[in-house]
Amino acid sequence: MTQSLSEAELKAALPDVTSSLNFSQLKSRVTIRRDQWGIPHIKADNEYDLFFAQGFATAQDRLFQMDFDRLRCVGRIAEFLGSSAIPQDTLMRRRRMERVSKLDYSIASAEVKAVVDAYTDGVNAFIDSTESLPVEYKLLGTKPERWEPWHCVVVYKVRNTAEGSFQGKLWLARLAAEIGPERAAKLSPGYQPGNLLTVPPGERYSGPVLNAIDDLRTVVEASSMLNDTDGGSNGWAVSGDRTQSGLPLVAGDSHRGLEAPNVYYQVHLIGPDFATLGHSIPGVPMALHFCHNEHIGWGMTHGGVDTQDLFVEQFRTENGKTQYLHKGTWMQADVSSETIHVKGGDDVQVRVVETHHGPVIAGASADGYGVALADPGSREGTPWLDSAYGVMKSKSADELEKAFEGWTDRVNNYPYADVHGNFGYTLRGRIPVRSSSNGWGPVPGWTGDHEWKGRIPAAELPRSRNPETGWIVTCNQRVVDENYPHYLTNFYGSGFRAERIASRIADLSGKKIGVEEMSSIHADVTSIPAQALQKALSRVDDLDGKTAEAAKLIAGWDGVLSVDSPAAVLYEMVAAKLTEAIVRGNYGSLAENMINSLDPGAEEHFRRHLKSALVVELESGESSVLPEGATWDGLLKEAIDQALVELEERLGTDSSKWRWGDLHGSAQQHPLTGTFPELAETLNPPRVETAGDGDTPYASGTRTGTNFTTGSGPINRYIHDPSNWSNGRWIVPLGASGHPGSSHYADQQRMWAKVETIPQLWEWDEIGSNAESEQQLTP
Repeated sequence: MTQSLSEAELKAALPDVTSSLNFSQLKSRVTIRRDQWGIPHIKADNEYDLFFAQGFATAQDRLFQMDFDRLRCVGRIAEFLGSSAIPQDTLMRRRRMERVSKLDYSIASAEVKAVVDAYTDGVNAFIDSTESLPVEYKLLGTKPERWEPWHCVVVYKVRNTAEGSFQGKLWLARLAAEIGPERAAKLSPGYQPGNLLTVPPGERYSGPVLNAIDDLRTVVEASSMLNDTDGGSNGWAVSGDRTQSGLPLVAGDSHRGLEAPNVYYQVHLIGPDFATLGHSIPGVPMALHFCHNEHIGWGMTHGGVDTQDLFVEQFRTENGKTQYLHKGTWMQADVSSETIHVKGGDDVQVRVVETHHGPVIAGASADGYGVALADPGSREGTPWLDSAYGVMKSKSADELEKAFEGWTDRVNNYPYADVHGNFGYTLRGRIPVRSSSNGWGPVPGWTGDHEWKGRIPAAELPRSRNPETGWIVTCNQRVVDENYPHYLTNFYGSGFRAERIASRIADLSGKKIGVEEMSSIHADVTSIPAQALQKALSRVDDLDGKTAEAAKLIAGWDGVLSVDSPAAVLYEMVAAKLTEAIVRGNYGSLAENMINSLDPGAEEHFRRHLKSALVVELESGESSVLPEGATWDGLLKEAIDQALVELEERLGTDSSKWRWGDLHGSAQQHPLTGTFPELAETLNPPRVETAGDGDTPYASGTRTGTNFTTGSGPINRYIHDPSNWSNGRWIVPLGASGHPGSSHYADQQRMWAKVETIPQLWEWDEIGSNAESEQQLTP
């Protein structure tokens, strides 16, 4: 049945953010002031009231989003969206996220449980007291269920722990089986020599390209029976010796898929003995990342560390019991059954099987084989909640690093700067100790040769404090050189963004850096891969006609991917066509899925392996990534010709009017527009043009192929200034509210696209003098 939403219905769904409300659970008065962008600033006399009010305010703005995330992580989306959600629900049920979330909550300290409980009470207080629910509940014909403390954990899991490295490993196993280990190894060389490391700052990778032929051969053998079976960020800190204030600065942005509403929720909390401002995850108390308190500011980038292993298990049924083989002994598997209710369809039964390695996520034990996922956060409760609480209250760099020792998953890079003049970097998370051979794909679970041997001690994790370079840059590049004693990952991101940020900091060495200069680094859209393509084109002979004119346009271009640049859109189309030819010639039957971005594992492989190798060989002229019989000259000529044909079809024949922004822009999709396409214009936020691409600090990512829609990018930008926290700046795509009818649903979107920012309002009186609304919650 076709649905419609009137303007009146959209407005009627908005929460009351001005009336004084009474709740018996509170101990004293709490004030919630919302600034002109709708961001809540909350002040309370005690921690219970503070986090109660945070839960209440978050539910006012983002209830459906946090509820949807909860259902997604426990595998209940099919109840509301129908059969299309069964595969996702099945995976989540097999991963047993509900169980592990309850374990995490159960081992939290009493102090932290009180925080989670207070937040939960606040969410339920809103559900019980509100006269208007988000319009999404009207569309689905449902009402929100009561929030429980463990829901706060499971919502975090769906945003973080549920992501990881296992998709890339599964896909690489398929690739090795398809084209052979030798060819797969050449196309998966890992981090390139000479690229920037995170630690020590300024040093470059001196090791070899990876040669995983033997490991990939093992992967093929281990997974041959299984053939039928959304991260990046920027972060940097600069020394007080380089700044206008004499104290360090820290800045960055987190990159994920662009969603509606936005992943993060800006919040400012003022308690009896601390205050913090930063980005929270709707449904989770505190502000976890990209924050500052009175003493220290910190950012976060994904560490890219491989913490998820895939073990191929051999199963049998003996006396009606499911058993799996391990080191010559048949062991009892943990087996249970889950029921998925499907809207408009029959219930689906899911058999959940778990070995000591972890839950079986692929294959079928009844067929004799399956793949178990080993993950540090899936077998036992971990104390990450206490870690987050300690970080939020840390008063120095030492206290921050100590608090992060309890952090679990995902493993993150943390740049920071404090009021005492310290700046630095630390890698934190729970990382298993094992062989790098585990990193290439599924390994035999029955031999015992690939078992974990504890975890890397916190004291041995990479870190740097006040380096002589005067800066720290962490952009998902390789963290340490080859002499580091522990395996971290085979799947590092490219060093392109890190190189550009380090270069921009170097360019500023003749002047003192302030917030404005830090923001200019966010806006950098100069492409290192474009420079490699220019060099490759300079070696091509015998170009004529339109082909020669196109090559000349790229050759004379400055490599800046601005929205109004004809050369930028030509470069992107040529690069896409060149990549397509290389993929078609190398990847066999997997090529189409890779070109059309139909497999997350293929996306991971392209970003972290093929792209870096392609750029190196474009610049050097080497040919290991070329299909058999192909030459760079031939492929480049063909790519230019194909690019011209498609651009003329899409943008017209006058190349002077081509613009990168016409093809490259945001397209956030509300989660219900797939079910109610007739409401897309109402539920989806407006499109904005985006500069750059995924290789630049601006980080507006697209998938492979020639659909240049910006599908991923910075879901926040921030600059923290310890010399005066009121100097801080931040921005998110979209806005503070998750209600499509709110003026704050997308009021930051256009500023975000232009790399403009808004102030991090810190002083309570200043917030009050300009507040858009104020609400009192009283006992």
